[in-house]
Amino acid sequence: MTSEKGIKKLKPEEAVAEAVADDQERLAILSELARKIEDEFCQRAKARLPKEAQWRECIRLYGSPLVGSDYFNPDRPFERPSGRRRPVPNIVRTKCDTAIANSVSMQFAAGEKNWDLWPPANDPSPETAVRCKKMELEIQTQLDDCGYALQCRRGMGDRVILGTGVVKGPVNTGKLRTKYVQSGSIWIPELVEDKAPAIEHVSVWNFFPDMSVTRHTDSDSDIQLHSLTAFDMSMLRRNRGFDADQILEIIKTPDLYGPEKYNSSRYTTITTDMWNQPHMYKDRHTVLEFHGPVSYDTVKKLGLTPSYESPTSEYYGEVWVSCGKVIRMELENIEGACETPYAVSVWKEDPSSPFGFGHPLLLADAQQVITQTYHMILDNASLTSGPQISMYQQFIQPADKDWTVRPNKVWLLTDPTVKINDAIQFFTPQNVIGNIMPVLELARMFAEEESATTAMAAGLQSPGMSDSATGQLVMERNSTVLLDFLSEEWDDAITNKVIRRMFGWNMQYNPKEDIKGDFKIDVRSSSEYKNKLMHIRDLEKLSVEASQNPNLAVWVNMDELQKARLNLMTLPSNRIIKTQEQYEQAVQQQQQQPDPAMIELQIKAQEVKINEGRLQLEAQKLQFENTKNQQREAWEHEERMASNYARIQEAQASVLKAKLESDMELMRLAQKKEATMIDAQTKAQIAETSAQANIFIEGMKGQQKEIDQMLYEREMDLKAQTGEGV
Repeated sequence: MTSEKGIKKLKPEEAVAEAVADDQERLAILSELARKIEDEFCQRAKARLPKEAQWRECIRLYGSPLVGSDYFNPDRPFERPSGRRRPVPNIVRTKCDTAIANSVSMQFAAGEKNWDLWPPANDPSPETAVRCKKMELEIQTQLDDCGYALQCRRGMGDRVILGTGVVKGPVNTGKLRTKYVQSGSIWIPELVEDKAPAIEHVSVWNFFPDMSVTRHTDSDSDIQLHSLTAFDMSMLRRNRGFDADQILEIIKTPDLYGPEKYNSSRYTTITTDMWNQPHMYKDRHTVLEFHGPVSYDTVKKLGLTPSYESPTSEYYGEVWVSCGKVIRMELENIEGACETPYAVSVWKEDPSSPFGFGHPLLLADAQQVITQTYHMILDNASLTSGPQISMYQQFIQPADKDWTVRPNKVWLLTDPTVKINDAIQFFTPQNVIGNIMPVLELARMFAEEESATTAMAAGLQSPGMSDSATGQLVMERNSTVLLDFLSEEWDDAITNKVIRRMFGWNMQYNPKEDIKGDFKIDVRSSSEYKNKLMHIRDLEKLSVEASQNPNLAVWVNMDELQKARLNLMTLPSNRIIKTQEQYEQAVQQQQQQPDPAMIELQIKAQEVKINEGRLQLEAQKLQFENTKNQQREAWEHEERMASNYARIQEAQASVLKAKLESDMELMRLAQKKEATMIDAQTKAQIAETSAQANIFIEGMKGQQKEIDQMLYEREMDLKAQTGEGV
């Protein structure tokens, strides 16, 4: 029965039957898709076994002597090996760490990003430039939030040691994080989904590309292995996009989908051979994350609606499979990308594999020669450290029945006719360490050449003397030129793809419309970074020369020079440099200000006036000093004259005193007969003479006071005249 619009109406029982048929068809499609993915994974895991053997060898070389079949037992990891272990000098670890450090330095030198976004050439408007800058800052913030530098450092470690580094993103699955929500007076934790884009490092042990290609860019699909516990599986149920019912069925039916039973029957290869660690998948569910093309018919039958038209009959999809069940399926995150979210960079290309050769393999031969040579040196040093002994047992025997040679040991001669020198002889083997050392140094030299990791690149050796600082700088730069070349491959394979996909994610999912536009991605290589350092040095040198040489300054555009220097510098804040409007405003303010030459002339004129006033003050001060000196000389002359007069008066007083004493002596010599009369006369004369002397002395004191008063009055008059004050 058909309606007027031509739409067939179904009865309720027919609709139910059709819905059941659709569900059964959907489950059959999903089951077949899961089986294909698991079969493809097993084939890739088997084809990857030779490469895994190389990885184990790389780990043994890098971690020796701590890692190796003769030292590490996964069943008893804390048990030391039985027997004596010979020392092994490891040059591989230092060379690998140097290569990793150089890669990190070239990628994240001084915290500076090595990529930019530029507006399209056909749209030079300021609005587009502002949008472009906002998009660049948005991507940089997202990379910082997801720990992009840390994920890249881990990938660079895998790339150098194992030969291949893998980075994934941006992923759109979302991660659960704890958010605290206030309910009354308490805060309750709540799990929410973080939808920000993230970049993740993927271990090569968990990465399975198409092994039939020789480069990852030719692989149209990738599989990532997740080893999850039951708790991890239950957490996936909370994540939107996963089928909670299928996950719950896997967890609740351990008889059918238990990790031990299902893994041992389906994934025997990886559980026994991978990583040489049999306990890695114990009690863990194997979850496969597939990224690759899915047919258009499958997409339509599963009810997925593409938002764009594919140029082929296939769409790229993301499928998660565990225990033969599809627990998640969606189309690719970035529309129209037609690629997997994995970016892969190799250290040394393997012509027969999408994985590369690790740095330790390049040093395997040199490491073997160094190890064996070092053992020969130790053996020879041990052999020649003491004398060897040759003896006749029939002539000598130890008193303690032990033939071991020890200090203060007693030896017995069994034949009294034999001397001790005939029974035992000592000799020292030849020391040939001097002949072996050149072999050791030759192996070290070959290790540097084969690995392109010199001691200078590791900072373990100072550069040789050079004729100039520039020559020494060139030597230091050339010491890492091969490592820089290998680091550029990371930019081409990883950085370019990550930034391009981050840009695509923001164009598709970011709600901020003011950051979007058709921008160009520019990724700078490590060579450009080193050239930048040399450009900064040359610009600084030119700036100094132009400021000191007027003839050179005529040929240099100083504004453009300063602008170039600022553009090349790595500044902690973009607010340090003024905008074009701020710069023009500052220039205009400078032009409105008085001419610096006129200001300088005015300052000089004021300085001349100040100097004239200073000279006048100096002249007045000199005149005052001269007057003061003349008056002081007059005072000193008068004082000397008064002093001379006082000395004359003192001399006369001394004469009178001497005469008085003489008269007194004459009176003593008078006759005793006339003692009474003479005594009376003498007393009278003494009294008169003493009175005259007192009168004379008092007169002298009065005269001295008059002189002092006169000098004080003259000094006060002079001070009043000169303005010196009292």
